[in-house]
Amino acid sequence: MQATNLLKRPRLRTVENLTEERHASWLELFFDLVFVVAVAQVAHNLSEDLTAQGLLRYGALFALVWWAWVGYSFYSDRFESNDATYRVLMFAGMLAVTALAVNVHDALGSGARAFALSYTAVRVVLVVLYLRARKRVPVARDLCTRYSIGFGVGVALWLLSVFVPAPYRFMLWAAGFAVELLTPLFSASVIRRTPYDATHIPERFGLFTIIVLGEAVLAVATGITDAKWQLASSLVAAAGFAIAACLWWIYFDFVEGYALLRRGWLAAGQVYVYGHLPVVLGVTAAGVGVKQAILESGNTALTGGARWTLCGGLALFLLSISAIRIAARRTHLIRARMVTAGVILFSAFVGAYVAPLLLICVVLGALAAEVGLEVFGEARAAGAEAKQDEPETQCAHLDQIRRVAPDNAGCGECLALGDTWVELRMCRSCGHVGCCDNSKYKHATMHFQATDHPIIKSFEANEDWSWCYVDQIYLPTAEGSLTAQTG
Repeated sequence: MQATNLLKRPRLRTVENLTEERHASWLELFFDLVFVVAVAQVAHNLSEDLTAQGLLRYGALFALVWWAWVGYSFYSDRFESNDATYRVLMFAGMLAVTALAVNVHDALGSGARAFALSYTAVRVVLVVLYLRARKRVPVARDLCTRYSIGFGVGVALWLLSVFVPAPYRFMLWAAGFAVELLTPLFSASVIRRTPYDATHIPERFGLFTIIVLGEAVLAVATGITDAKWQLASSLVAAAGFAIAACLWWIYFDFVEGYALLRRGWLAAGQVYVYGHLPVVLGVTAAGVGVKQAILESGNTALTGGARWTLCGGLALFLLSISAIRIAARRTHLIRARMVTAGVILFSAFVGAYVAPLLLICVVLGALAAEVGLEVFGEARAAGAEAKQDEPETQCAHLDQIRRVAPDNAGCGECLALGDTWVELRMCRSCGHVGCCDNSKYKHATMHFQATDHPIIKSFEANEDWSWCYVDQIYLPTAEGSLTAQTG
């Protein structure tokens, strides 16, 4: 790492190298390790209380941990700069997440204040990161402003909860979390102008899924360690590992990450992102259920808590990935997934009357059959759906790009008014240079509205991207990536 890299400022990475896939950085992978501890603590809470109330508490705490991860992952996706300040702030966020993990065990009891302070610290660091990006990245200023305000209101509510007794404390938690959760949903217009990386985000969510699958495998190992070494417990453990393998197969081969690439990607992307909460909730709960099944393998039947945690978690996983598939405009094998989820849920009822080994074998059989259907069904449908499934990222207005020279060194309209601008954009049809949407008059957009010339490019020395007003997508600007028409 060169010393100059540690001095770089944040920049909008999602409009750089648009034709190349981006992968998780070493710092992102290090950051994920902290969440391994947090997920393990939440799963441990569930294993100690498999009642309906315990499941609700598990869902609430897991959602907070997951949302903390999502916040930093999307910030890094857009603005990761790897400079010294960014690294220090990320380390501070990791330390706050560690405190969150330590305090999650009794977060809804005597440790509520400590947990609230820990979560507040996690979100404060994220707000500081967005305020920094707001100052340094003018093109993303609107998004950073919205996120700083929305997340800042959430932080204020969480901090206020420290001084309020239960149950009002938890009401403030819910209100703060709702504000944070809804902030991106109500920021559609600025997200279109400041998009996420549609190759990087699916990888990040896949890595978090690996974390929870690892927790499921750990649950198998812990269960067999705590149980007596008998044939039944060993077979249940083996079946539990096979269940985790089936979940891995289904998720990484058949969950449509390209939903983020389609036209209409904003709505599909929201389903993809928020739909991952029940996905990882279900996988983690299923792992806890497997562990309990191993511990109860010598009983005549599993307890209700173990059955519903295992079967409910698996059904939740299948239903959630089905919602993502529908958002990607596919209905292939949706019915099969519904039937598999139904069989697994019915097994929870029947499981009260059969041995744990038989129940878990039935569940494994249903998942294995689903894997088979997915593998062979996907192969048969590939040809018929090839055109439909192709990511629709191509702009329909490339033929309007011309080889043109800029008509001015600055925004002509602003110069005539004696005013200034933030950044400049150039029309790729006629060469008109106008000020960006973060400037007072937004002359580049006004030019599009007056002429219907659809594509602009950044006219800044350190930026290399284009934007189609009509299709609402970023485009690579490098010579050869877009074919300019002579005219």
